Amino acid sequence: MNKLTATRTIHHSSSIITKLVQDCYNESDIDNKVQILFKINSLVPKTCRINIPSLITDDYIDTVLFQIEKSMHWL
Repeated sequence: MNKLTATRTIHHSSSIITKLVQDCYNESDIDNKVQILFKINSLVPKTCRINIPSLITDDYIDTVLFQIEKSMHWL
């Protein structure tokens, strides 16, 4: 993979993650939020991934989403 292709791939992935983060913030059903969070976590670079506990609250999800957004700005 050349540098241009890698840059495009990273930008595309970043756009998808950004959209999923917004979808997760806007989702009212906690089960759906958890599923979106797992999807986001699978898409972010390994260095940005989080260890998701077995008990997840709405506040926890919002905190993690904020952390992911912050981490993604450094990439």
